Amino acid sequence: MVPPGTIDVHAHYFPRDAPPVEVIAGFPRAPRLVVDSPAEGRLVRGSEAFRTVRRALWDVQERLEDMDRAGVGVQAISPVPVTLEYGAPAAPFAAYCRWMNESVARAVDAADGRLVGIGTAPVASPRECLPELRYLSEVLGLRGVEIGTRINRMELDDPALRYFFDAVDSLGLAVLVHPVDGGGGAVRRSGFTYDFGLGMPSDTALAATALVFGGVLDHHPGLRVATVHGCGTFPWAYPRLRLGAQLAATHLPDELNRTVSRLYADTLVFDPAHLPTLVHRFGPNRVLLGSDHPFIPGQPEEGIADLASMAAHLPPGTVPKILRENALEFLGLSSGALVTAHFSPTKEDHHGTH
Repeated sequence: MVPPGTIDVHAHYFPRDAPPVEVIAGFPRAPRLVVDSPAEGRLVRGSEAFRTVRRALWDVQERLEDMDRAGVGVQAISPVPVTLEYGAPAAPFAAYCRWMNESVARAVDAADGRLVGIGTAPVASPRECLPELRYLSEVLGLRGVEIGTRINRMELDDPALRYFFDAVDSLGLAVLVHPVDGGGGAVRRSGFTYDFGLGMPSDTALAATALVFGGVLDHHPGLRVATVHGCGTFPWAYPRLRLGAQLAATHLPDELNRTVSRLYADTLVFDPAHLPTLVHRFGPNRVLLGSDHPFIPGQPEEGIADLASMAAHLPPGTVPKILRENALEFLGLSSGALVTAHFSPTKEDHHGTH
């Protein structure tokens, strides 16, 4: 059975071991981890340092201790978004995704059921992507796949991506949509404050708009898609988007409302007063606890406390749904299936977990 307690669906993992030699040879800027001390490391691309990270990113035991302190029973781990390098050469990037997915599966195996794996795939290359989706689902037992808000220059409703959503829908995989590259130019100003504060939320809203107004959710009635960071600015922009579609006579408001209510969004909005808006927009069954662990100081503790403080302003029974029940549905674990991966290292496998 799934271990008891709160479930955090938005957390990231990066393996300590280096990508395979063939990956680096064909993809020199492949993101990798450099451990500088027992407590700290750096994510680098080629010779360029991307960010400083702490041990919980790669060490499963440290992660579990963080979860214990925060009161989290289960965590869904996904690759760090910088790894979503869809513009990389197809074959080396496919090998990189395979390495990352097997690393995520090993971390899940090492966690006694307390971690759920969300993998990655070379979405820009159907020839490489489809086998990887089957492998991460049917061989590794991962529960979902993380994708960026765009795939190179393609928005998520691009017809060229229809194959991907067909495949994940058929396989029963959850999809976690995450912004990359500070929002990828979604706003006209750059710099960390603008990228983090406006770029990423705006980019996430653009992705959600593509999913809702571009027909992706309508064409795939079984698809389970979650957007992080509270779905960005979309919950607040949606009434205006809906009116625009009504004025343009492209969509009926009631149909749009039903489609929007199929999206999942996490709680990472940094203001408890925003939580009722999320619940109003998506419904009490579609909001998930998300922390961005181990990157955001004070999370998920503050997010859990914010939910408790706003319980009286939410429909009865909403908080337990956000803390656990909705995540089970999103991850395809509502039947109570054991949280496990199927990857068993062989004697030839030299990748470590910690």
